[in-house]
Amino acid sequence: MLVLENVHQETLEHPSSMDLLGVGLVSMTEKRYNIVFSKGIKRSLIKLLIRFYRSEILEKKEGKRIKLLGAYTIYVHFYTIEDEHISIFYVSETNKLIKYDGLCSLSKQLLNSYCSNATFSEINQLCNRAIPSAKELSALFVISTTGHSLFTKVRKNKKYLADNFIIISGFISAILTFSNEVIGKNTGDTLQAINFENQQFLLTVKEGVIFAYLIEDFTKSKNIKRFMELLIEEFLDQYCDCLENFNGEISQFSNFERVVDKYFDI
Repeated sequence: MLVLENVHQETLEHPSSMDLLGVGLVSMTEKRYNIVFSKGIKRSLIKLLIRFYRSEILEKKEGKRIKLLGAYTIYVHFYTIEDEHISIFYVSETNKLIKYDGLCSLSKQLLNSYCSNATFSEINQLCNRAIPSAKELSALFVISTTGHSLFTKVRKNKKYLADNFIIISGFISAILTFSNEVIGKNTGDTLQAINFENQQFLLTVKEGVIFAYLIEDFTKSKNIKRFMELLIEEFLDQYCDCLENFNGEISQFSNFERVVDKYFDI
């Protein structure tokens, strides 16, 4: 187990000082790479960054790079532990001022966590200091367009929703069936017309899957829409084979809860 020197954590105690959009932790060798953890960054972008920086990362033992990419700034920190190369990618908006010492501190903590065989949840808690989860989600329903409830997570104080998730899933599926002329079928468009007092159901259909978010206040979190889109991408990426050959077994989707916990405090 490798343990680095203690690092200063003051900037991580105030997540707003980081102002990051995303972080990705990647391990790689000469023959393979593994995206250990990502939050706030599309996997397609991480794969692009790996292709761009891989030869340099493999050649050098340690380094830091900064690159402008359109409206975004990419920070790359990489290290070598025996025969394994550990890379950490950060994304921020170009017009945001990032405290670089805080970024370096976070990298060392992430490296320590990885080398100490930290769990997914422990790495998530560390990254959550820099990129806080959204708190406005009351419930998430993931439903096939044929009406099967694939995954559900409901806030504990919403017991009625938890007890009746199958009925609610059928209700949502039925609404979309009768609304195809309005929102289009499998277009990925969002319907924002189901309002319940101070709450709102936001529904998105993509690749034959309905994602229904019950949101308390859509305007509070600047990241909530982006987190919703990232969650959809990760679900479809993680379960593409299961969806293509779906046999009615929904237990295979239970592990998606940890992805939901990355983006939403529910």
